[in-house]
Amino acid sequence: MAEPASIVQEGVDRVRAAFGSIEDEFGRVQRRVRARRRDLEKQLKSGRKDLEKRTRKLRSEVLGSPALKRLDSLRKDVQQQLTDTADNLLRLLQIASRSDVERIDRKLSQISRKLREIEETRGSRSHSHHSESASA
Repeated sequence: MAEPASIVQEGVDRVRAAFGSIEDEFGRVQRRVRARRRDLEKQLKSGRKDLEKRTRKLRSEVLGSPALKRLDSLRKDVQQQLTDTADNLLRLLQIASRSDVERIDRKLSQISRKLREIEETRGSRSHSHHSESASA
């Protein structure tokens, strides 16, 4: 019959061996996971670069397409026609446009400034004239 100490020792040896193989297996799994992660990161980076490249190409194709250029030209034409039509309508109804009102406002500001200057000049003349009369 085996001694109890040797049975215990055998059990401890088996546990150590099992634990060692578990550590080895865990290390292998960790290395595989790291390698897979690196592969996935490379694939994602490559995919992102490819997508960015295709997006730039598509964007330049769309922006350079004759259809888009024609649409932009049509938009500008319609915008100008609407502006012209609105101006004509305002003229027919004898309503000043915004630019007319702004132009009139600038002109009124100039006239007001000149009128103040004239009033100040007259005020200083009459004030100096009154002081001369009072001293005489």
